[in-house]
This record gives sequence, C-alpha cells and structure tokens, in this order.
Amino acid sequence: MEESTIEQPTKSKKPLLVGIILLLVFAAAYIFVLCAYKNEGENRAAFLEADTQKAGENRIDVSGRIVTADPLKGDVMVRLEFTPHGSLASGEGGALARDLELYVASATGKNLHEFKKGKRMNPVEAVVEIYEGEPMDYPFDAHTAELSFAFQSPGGNESVPVAVEMRGSVAGLRIDTEYAKENAPDRAVIDISIERAMTARFFSIFIMIAMWALTIGVIFLVFRVFAGHRKIEISMFSFLGALLFAFPALRNSQPGTPPIGTLSDFLAFFWAEVIIALSLLSVVLCWLTRGPGGEAKK
Repeated sequence: MEESTIEQPTKSKKPLLVGIILLLVFAAAYIFVLCAYKNEGENRAAFLEADTQKAGENRIDVSGRIVTADPLKGDVMVRLEFTPHGSLASGEGGALARDLELYVASATGKNLHEFKKGKRMNPVEAVVEIYEGEPMDYPFDAHTAELSFAFQSPGGNESVPVAVEMRGSVAGLRIDTEYAKENAPDRAVIDISIERAMTARFFSIFIMIAMWALTIGVIFLVFRVFAGHRKIEISMFSFLGALLFAFPALRNSQPGTPPIGTLSDFLAFFWAEVIIALSLLSVVLCWLTRGPGGEAKK
C-alpha cells in the first residue's frame, strides 16, 4: 500500500520582508532625528566672535554668556566676565592697573559697577529688557533685545575699548547675536534675537494637528450616531469626556507655552474644546431622546 504524501503549505516571507523594511525605516528616522538634534543644538546657540584687532592692545576682553531668556517675562539675563589687557592689566593675575567704571543698560539691578585698582574684575549679571515681540504669538513669536555697556575712567574723562564675545543656549529657544549699528570700540551694543527652536515649534504644530485629527474623528462619530448608522454606547461618554479633560493637559505639554490665549489656542485648542463639548452634549441629548439603542422613539 502506497503512503500518501501531504504537501506542507509554504510560509510566505512577505510579513518578514515588510517587518525588515519597517525596521530599517525606523532606524533611518531615528538616526535622522539624532542628527537633527545635534545640528539644532549648534544652530540655536548664540555665538559672537570678539574683534580684538579693532579694540586694540589696551582693552578689556568681555566674555558674555546668555544664562536665561524669558519671552513671557520680557527679559534676558547675561553674565559678563572681564579680562584686562595691555596697560589696563596689572601683573598676570588679571588685576586692574587703575580704577574703572562700567555702565550697563540693565532693566533691573545696578547700572553702574565700580572696579578698583589692583583687584580682579568680578563678573556682572545684566538683565536686558526685550523691547520687541509678542509672546502670545506662540509658537511663531520672535523677540529682540539689546545689550549695551561701556567702560570709562572715574568721572567719565576717558573711555576704554572693549572686545566682546557672546555665547549662550537656552532650552526651547533659538538665539542669535550680532553687533548693532551703534556698536563702537569704546561702547558695545549687541542685538539679541530670540525665537522658538525648531523642535519646540515642530512639537507645538504636531499637538495642534493631533487635536484637530481627534476632533474631526469625533465629528464623524457624532454624524454616524445622528444618521442612525451607529448605536449609542456608554463608552462614548467616557471617550468624549476623557478628550474634553485631556486636551488642556495636551495643550500645556507644549514646550514653553504661555498661559491660555496664544495663537496656537486660537488655531486648535479653543476649537477642539468647543467641538468636543458640543459633541458630548449632543450625544447625551440623543441618548435621552432615543434611548441607548440610538433609534428614535415612536
């Protein structure tokens, strides 16, 4: 008696191939995001090179670092460190060879700082006021500030040349610095431009798109309920109620967002909250009039 042979069905390799392709795409996207983060870290950091040749040999080197920047509060904090050179320096310890006064156009704190002969120059923190830009335009807001300071001898008889370098990086913000037109060797005037970093702007736009996508899905759901294509279920109330209270938390998760009333709120958040609330109310009224089954009572 001959034994019958049963052919085993061959397994398709298509799912495995699709999985490998998706894994490669994810790996490429992951590497791209890391490279984008590295490039953005360099692009959003402020850097201004000192012009030592223009200032001359007898000068004060000023190293400025932007510590904080708060568009909502409207100020930028800059820490200034000083190193005398030439005839202004006494020895190799960085001490001054004569008395000097520093005037800084600071929004808060002291505007006049005195440095004594024979002592090292202590760092100074200056708070610069943001004079242009509206923070409620988030995430497309742009701001401008100006840092201005000058050294002079006591009594204002003689000005002292300065060579300024600036650097700084604040999370969620892109900061650019450049010399202003009024800048001179004996008076430093630096323009500071501030806007949202690309990652912060991208995430904010993503949140707005997500709100609208969920809201449009709810609109279609309510339409199907009123058209009689879908029965009303208790889980709908939980889903719509959860969205109603989840959207404020989602809105506040945007990086560096100001209080309620920003441009992003008018673009997405307010609309989403109103539509979800009206949808929930409509489903409840429909449930009360038609019953849990969703069919109109005769």
